[in-house]
Amino acid sequence: MHEHTPDTSPSRGGSRSLRARRWSFSLFASLALLATAGCDDDETETPPPPPAAPKYTANIKRTSYGIPHITANDYGSLGFGQGYAFAQDHVCTLADQILKVRSERARFLGQGPGNTYVASDLAYLSMGLLDRAAAAFPTVSEEMQAMLTGYAAGYNKYLADTAPAARPAECANAPWVRPITPVELLAYNTDLTLIAGVNALALTIAAAMPPTVGAQSFDAKQAALRPQMPTLEDLQRLRRADFGSNGWAIGAERTDNGKGMVMANPHFPWEGELRLWESQLTVPGQLNVYGVGLMGVPAVLIGFNENVAWTHTFSSGQRMTMYQLQLVPGKPTVYKYGNEERAMTSKTFTILVKLAEGSVTNYTQTMYFSHYGPIIAIPDSAAPGFPAGTLGWNTQTVLTLRDGNIDNTKFLDQFHGMNKAKNLAEFKDVYATQQGLPWVNTMYADKEGKAWYTDATPTPNLTKDAYTKWLTEATTGTNPIAYGIYSALGFVLLNGSDPANEWQVEPGSRSPGLVPFAKVPKLDRNDFVFNANDSYWLSNPEAPLTGFSPLHGLEKVPQSPRTRMNVITLTESGPNAASGPDHKFSLDELKTAVFSNRSSMEELVRASVVERCAGKTTITYQNTAVDISQACTLLKDWNGRYDTGAKGAFVFREFLGAYSGPNLLNAGQLFATPFDPANPITTPNTLVPAPAQGDDPVLVKLAQAVYTINRSGVALDKTLGEVQFTARAGANIPLQGGMGREGITNVVSYGVARTTLFDYAEPHLPTYNATTLLSRTGYPINNGSSFVMAMQFTDAGPTGNAVLTYGQSGDPTSAHYADQTRLFSQKQWRPILFTAAQISGDANLVETNVSGG
Repeated sequence: MHEHTPDTSPSRGGSRSLRARRWSFSLFASLALLATAGCDDDETETPPPPPAAPKYTANIKRTSYGIPHITANDYGSLGFGQGYAFAQDHVCTLADQILKVRSERARFLGQGPGNTYVASDLAYLSMGLLDRAAAAFPTVSEEMQAMLTGYAAGYNKYLADTAPAARPAECANAPWVRPITPVELLAYNTDLTLIAGVNALALTIAAAMPPTVGAQSFDAKQAALRPQMPTLEDLQRLRRADFGSNGWAIGAERTDNGKGMVMANPHFPWEGELRLWESQLTVPGQLNVYGVGLMGVPAVLIGFNENVAWTHTFSSGQRMTMYQLQLVPGKPTVYKYGNEERAMTSKTFTILVKLAEGSVTNYTQTMYFSHYGPIIAIPDSAAPGFPAGTLGWNTQTVLTLRDGNIDNTKFLDQFHGMNKAKNLAEFKDVYATQQGLPWVNTMYADKEGKAWYTDATPTPNLTKDAYTKWLTEATTGTNPIAYGIYSALGFVLLNGSDPANEWQVEPGSRSPGLVPFAKVPKLDRNDFVFNANDSYWLSNPEAPLTGFSPLHGLEKVPQSPRTRMNVITLTESGPNAASGPDHKFSLDELKTAVFSNRSSMEELVRASVVERCAGKTTITYQNTAVDISQACTLLKDWNGRYDTGAKGAFVFREFLGAYSGPNLLNAGQLFATPFDPANPITTPNTLVPAPAQGDDPVLVKLAQAVYTINRSGVALDKTLGEVQFTARAGANIPLQGGMGREGITNVVSYGVARTTLFDYAEPHLPTYNATTLLSRTGYPINNGSSFVMAMQFTDAGPTGNAVLTYGQSGDPTSAHYADQTRLFSQKQWRPILFTAAQISGDANLVETNVSGG
């Protein structure tokens, strides 16, 4: 039976403030005087030894909006302070995630809907993250070992200081909120590296059973706990929202002072474990870095120090490959590999499951592995167009996978090195030596005005023949399974019984089979580099990157409307350009551009749609006469910006939402001029012409939009802020921004990309458009622009502004749960406080000293 018992928590000793330390000393002194008052003068007692100094001591200064600036004299104490401050804001979320990697969700929370907690526990046991973390911990640098150990101790100190009933409601008095160990924290950090791979397919591992086992009956109690195969919607949860980012790094040629600028705009969930948390980390003389990190990560992942700044965007490349194995007839756990037969390995795991009536029982299941990795089973609907049973584990085939991050032990040292880098050479050296970046592109700029881009994420190193064959199959449909998996889920599927599809080993890679850093896409510039989740190809359109494996991403393909808007903003010139008439960004111009809410799709087609409306009142859609006159007027009067006060914006959204599939990316129903790789930003373009006879298909789509809006019950003339909102702190807060498919850089959307236990999402049913997710109340938002930062280096050091759109705290009762959401709603920024003078001058400063260990 698997049951993990964490180490005991650190001592409750130590003090949280100077005042508390003085009170403790005064009490001790008074007691000592009382104890000696009755003694004879000639009697001598040996005084008790002074209390031991705490192992960790950190200073936490929280400024406006609850941002912690943490200072300590060593890395262990720095981690302690960060872990303590983080727990104050998000104790429940990290407790849940540690429960997940401990494989104890079913033990404390029951089997879960569809036995998902049972499946999760089995999947994480099969991944062996705790064992991997225990083996990896001694290989992590001493500084990061100290940070991990201190962070766990600081989190545990918060638990010791806080009564269980005083924790946030989601985990108040919950028995599963317990002290954590540094190894468990490292295991969870490893799990974060797997987001783009096996993490998203975890439930498919527990669903895989050989057909002979599946045909046999478990006893009734065990059968009731057997994990179910996830649905296609479950597997697509990371693709349901605009899960991405924009990132700009602007060099000396394009800034008003010749120094670097960085704009960070990650689009991440506003709920659950993928929220970002802001802090400043300082060890005097060694480290001084500001920015955000994911939950439970003892480092800054996006931010800056005195010399360098960087941001990230989600890479469009591949972190893993799926394989279909040909099975030996009559042997469902033996597969063909070249001219040989290979037997799968297996491990049997037993977990504890809490039943509905409160008792706890054992559940046992055997998990299987190929030499690539775990065996998985996914629904046939994930690759439509071929017979049922093709993707499950049958007598002929089975699926397995290999993930490039499963042994990524360099993740934390990668970011620690970036946090400390003083110049571009040092920054690049971290990438070359650690190669621990898990799934993101990097855009970098520094005080010297240099800009740099790389997609240095772990990428399977296939031969050219292997990846060329896959790309042909996946994009032409010559292999319906590979085509279906790529179309529906975005993953690579290869023939695992052919050794030609093995990852190739080359010198210089972090792990055998990955592309070495020397061969990944990268680009140095003095003007700018950017990314908006398309591939590396157009990181700067003046210097396209070509000749790389398609597993890094695709070249010479249509770019998303959001990528096109990013490039337009960065490259346009003239008096009305985002960078002004001098074509050089000031910090104010950069901030204005970020929240301009321009739409590349609006700029391409709205005027033409309005022209086509002339003289038209009623259009037939689904045998219904639809009055489009009000919609036409609203589109005509709209200024084209997705601002909260805009009328017509959401009508245009539903107009575009009437076009499904790839129609927005190339010529077809909407555009007449096709994509041209030689002009990738300006094409496709031009609204399709009206036919000589019959209904105008463009106006039919507009009628469809009006019909859809009318069905929802939302009035056509609502402002965007009235229909696009987030429910926080007991109110609907109106939101600016739009969907990526509309060509807006400032993305807000709805998604379910989280694995926390708490269902934060607003009800979102019924929806009337599967593309836009229009509901009866409009567009509830829980995803998109998260940490938005605009910063610039100056002679006096780095300066900038930011907004963490969902606030610093995850506790709905906190003053910092929605304060920044209101800023974001109004396009307001807050200053980034970085220097000691800026921090000490903050009117809302609250200072705490925390110690223990």
